[in-house]
Amino acid sequence: MRVGRFTSRAVGHCAPVWMILASLSWSCAPPGWSSLPVYSLEQTDSARAGYRRTTLTSAGAIFVHDFEEYALRLVNSDPTQAVGRYGFGMGKICAIEGQNPAAYLAADMGSEMPAYEVFRAERQPPFDWRHATFRRMRLDTPYGPTANKETTDPSVIREVVLALGEGEPAPAFTVETDVTASTVHSISLWSDELPGLIFAPQVYLAPTGEVFLAESFEAVAFQGTKETIRARWIPASPALTKWATTAD
Repeated sequence: MRVGRFTSRAVGHCAPVWMILASLSWSCAPPGWSSLPVYSLEQTDSARAGYRRTTLTSAGAIFVHDFEEYALRLVNSDPTQAVGRYGFGMGKICAIEGQNPAAYLAADMGSEMPAYEVFRAERQPPFDWRHATFRRMRLDTPYGPTANKETTDPSVIREVVLALGEGEPAPAFTVETDVTASTVHSISLWSDELPGLIFAPQVYLAPTGEVFLAESFEAVAFQGTKETIRARWIPASPALTKWATTAD
């Protein structure tokens, strides 16, 4: 996750690269851009080991992306209703369809391409997925017999919530996988209590046939097409394992 859009070092009397890029960005800014509230961004260590806490601040309003927001995703990954901006460049702060912008915002945290993360108003409690009612669930695997498998069966959905909330995690371990054929994916859950957003914990489909869940990752690293993911993985129940690994 980036902290600033541009970093550079001035050479001689030339203008810093970020100033040049920022001026070019401003030359194609949409109408009304300059009147949008300006947000500052700061990142510190989270109280949860292995995570980072990112805050957006504007005129005393503080929004946070911390451990509790790592598993939240946008239903529409490309929001368009800008309600704020960063101090330079074209990074947008957007409203989330279905959400009050005083409660949740989507901030562009990408570098070369837009990549929006969910931010919660600091004064608002985190989304309580343990007591939420989820109406639909999808296994976000792009290939194989269970690719994009969905269910509305409350008993199957409940298996995910119970595992994450009450399951005993194994000691944190690292999964090594290939990004072109990854064994780590998301499980997307929709709730009417979270309009415009999805609760998406992670799932590891082990080559041995076991299935593990994690609310989020502690660390991710890439080397070529290889990906290493560290998390506190929780073994899935037999019922959830069957659902996630069979086509029926």
